[in-house]
Amino acid sequence: MTLKKLQDWAQSQIDNTAQPEIRPDIGISVLQLIEELEELQSRVKELELQHNLNSPIHS
Repeated sequence: MTLKKLQDWAQSQIDNTAQPEIRPDIGISVLQLIEELEELQSRVKELELQHNLNSPIHS
């Protein structure tokens, strides 16, 4: 399942459009986890860029 599909599923839980059982609490938790994951992915990219800028160039 892609993050986008997971986000759509979670939003359907929150919007009460999910079938057969509606669980907005799970949807909210999933969206919070996805947001945290995206923040961590951004931080990893920042750290990788910083590492690359600080690494000596080997020739």
